[in-house]
Amino acid sequence: MQYKFKVLIVEDEFLTAISLKMDLEKLGVDVLKPIAKGEDAVPVAIQENPDLILMDIRLAGGLDGIEAAEEILIKRKIPIVFMTGYATEEIKERALKVNPVDYLDKPVDINRIKQIIDTLKNE
Repeated sequence: MQYKFKVLIVEDEFLTAISLKMDLEKLGVDVLKPIAKGEDAVPVAIQENPDLILMDIRLAGGLDGIEAAEEILIKRKIPIVFMTGYATEEIKERALKVNPVDYLDKPVDINRIKQIIDTLKNE
């Protein structure tokens, strides 16, 4: 059986998460159940060890996406793409310190995500 690239979506806007999940599945990607809170994403990412995490910066709950990414990266070196619909220069600077694969403004372009996935598959 061929290995399927696995993605975790961390997004608190339900419709955005489901739309992204469906777009990724059309690309043949295995998508884990989307997660809305940073504190819930950390244990799932550590346990499931996805090939890529698509992480919204502003999330419901106690941890924002940047804080969740920092906690995940302590345990696992999982590539992360930040997504945001609203970000100040300060937030962008905080996000870039985590060394994400990319930093995308919403609405995200599925073709850009496909390029990222293709690049990661070939590494």
